Amino acid sequence: MQIMDTKNRLNNNDFPKEFLEQYKSTITLWSIRIMYDLRAYTKINTRYDLDEHDQVFKILELGYLIDKYDDKKRLKKKKFRKILQQLSEDIETKTEASQGALFENIEQLGKLAGLNDTEKTLLVFGVLLETVHELELCTDILDGISPHVMPHHLAVILGLNRNHVRKALAKDGLLHRTGLLRMDRDDRTNIVYHFELMDEIAGVLLDENQPNIMKSLTRFFLPSGVAKLIPSDYQHVSKDYQLIYTYLDAATKKRKKGVNILLYGSPGTGKTEMVKTLAADLKFSLYEVTTSTDEDLEQDSRMDSYRLCQQVLKRKTETLVMFDEIEDAFIRDGDMERFGIRTSTNTKKGETNHLLEANPLPTIWVSNVISHIDEAIIRRFDYVMKLNIPPRKTRMRIIKKYTKTLNVSNQWIEQVASNEYLAPALIARATKVVHELNETEQAKIEASMELILSNTLEAMGHDKSLFDSHSSPITYRVDALNPDYDLVKLQKALGKKPQGRLCLYGPSGTGKSEFARHLAKELDMPLLIKRASDLLDPYIGMTEQHMRDMFEQAKDEKALLLLDEADSFLRDRTRSRESWEVTQVNELLTQMEQFKGLFFCTTNLMEILDQASLRRFDVKIKFDYLKSEQVWTLFKQTLDDYQDKAAVMTKRQQKAWQHKARGMQGITPGDFATVVRQNDFSGEPLSADALFKGLEREVKFKQYGAFKGIGFVNG
Repeated sequence: MQIMDTKNRLNNNDFPKEFLEQYKSTITLWSIRIMYDLRAYTKINTRYDLDEHDQVFKILELGYLIDKYDDKKRLKKKKFRKILQQLSEDIETKTEASQGALFENIEQLGKLAGLNDTEKTLLVFGVLLETVHELELCTDILDGISPHVMPHHLAVILGLNRNHVRKALAKDGLLHRTGLLRMDRDDRTNIVYHFELMDEIAGVLLDENQPNIMKSLTRFFLPSGVAKLIPSDYQHVSKDYQLIYTYLDAATKKRKKGVNILLYGSPGTGKTEMVKTLAADLKFSLYEVTTSTDEDLEQDSRMDSYRLCQQVLKRKTETLVMFDEIEDAFIRDGDMERFGIRTSTNTKKGETNHLLEANPLPTIWVSNVISHIDEAIIRRFDYVMKLNIPPRKTRMRIIKKYTKTLNVSNQWIEQVASNEYLAPALIARATKVVHELNETEQAKIEASMELILSNTLEAMGHDKSLFDSHSSPITYRVDALNPDYDLVKLQKALGKKPQGRLCLYGPSGTGKSEFARHLAKELDMPLLIKRASDLLDPYIGMTEQHMRDMFEQAKDEKALLLLDEADSFLRDRTRSRESWEVTQVNELLTQMEQFKGLFFCTTNLMEILDQASLRRFDVKIKFDYLKSEQVWTLFKQTLDDYQDKAAVMTKRQQKAWQHKARGMQGITPGDFATVVRQNDFSGEPLSADALFKGLEREVKFKQYGAFKGIGFVNG
């Protein structure tokens, strides 16, 4: 922590006169002790430097000396000493009772935090030293004070016992432990640079408009808001929830120290709300460390707020503390300076460990990521829990709760709940916005919600589509697929035991992904689709983490997991150029083996897959180009769905088209879907001729791509 820069300090021109009058006697008393008792006057060149210390002389009411003595008339040191001696005697015999908001606020804070008289006096000095420029200038005259001598000087200035001062400023002292005031012991420097006052505490303690110091301390910590969810909304993590509940309940009754829980997970998953729900369920008071909006404040200022919170509230029973957004609170070695401890690495770790072992009130620490936290620190937490986005059923329940006062349909809620990236916090914020629109029409409310949620998803790096936008324009038919495996028998077997690892391979458009969708629907299972873009991450180890999360999510939701474009991860490891490529393959194979649900992979590039990975699949099914009879089946079906109803084929025409269709090769169900979408641009009903020519174009394009290559692939 750094003290306020000198240029930001207040001087006579900045202070209201009433402020100066309130604290003038105290500042003058300290200043004369600095000048006379600590012999600071010996460092002033009384012949040339008087005007350089004009502000100090004025606070001592010795400004007349500057006018009386100049280059021609020198103020002798002996005379100067006698003037200061007389002034000292006068002031010391006229000590007045301390008055002003600062003294009153520190008295209140002292009662809450358990500060003794020495600690309170040091805190008064620290606040005035940070805010009164004249006092700083006076201490500057001393210059070059070593940390060892510092307690003696402070004892003289403040009229305190030196041993009491030394004890009050010790690292195990209350001022240091609460972060209110610390002494920098590193260098030989001015008093002002030895003092480290908690960020913004000076303003709080000088506040004359707040008679209750507890309300002023909300700058650092405050009672948390009311929980919007209930325990049943965390049914998907019921084991974790119940364990944490029981532990907090028992530990609080025993007044156990050092109770700390780490809760982490992606933004918006309901971590903060879970802490509020736990506190409400336990009937505990919940306080949270304030989140700073001032980017200029140092990282450790919130940690000091936490320390103060623990000390002030330590006597309370059935009380829980939440430290949210702790991303900057715990830093790995090499960057631990942010933790606010400025000594050796071992000392830093020691203070960190002490912080997690001695807190009187149980604390739940909340973070989006924990990769930056040293493993040695993670081991200090009693319980570590990752909270993922809740499964679909839970999402539905939460969405219904948040939108219960909005006119939205159950069908809309079901569709929204199918989006795996819609965390509870996103729904809560969107609902808050729509409430302010005062709209009553269902369609408009749903459209507004969709717009808000879609924009947020896009900003988070996800697909902007709120719902599953996949819908094939052609009728799905299992008999219009050409696999080398009996799909009907497979469906029956998986209906009895939905477990297995299946690899679906073959040319693009042959129906691999569509079969997985169809199967999930028939088995009444949620479908979780992941693609390479969902998993790949530029940061080391994060792709592997996303893989683990993918399988964990499928397990929680009891979903059929479909990994599309699996060749992005299952390439032959012998051809890998980078170590991370091998690591990704290994991680995926490990997760596949451990997964007890239904897992499908699709690939168009079976020939490049890792041979070891192929052995991990229970079934490998090739989806090939359609047989001639299947081409005709889909040809008829597509015309029935999209041609002009008035256009009826004669038997002769039908036979001619059947002959043409059956003669086509290299056709897939995806080609039919593509031609239908292309025909939409014509604005005309689909004709047999348009369908046939469209299919021919698709085949030619595939042949061109196969022989000529695309872009630089065949370079």
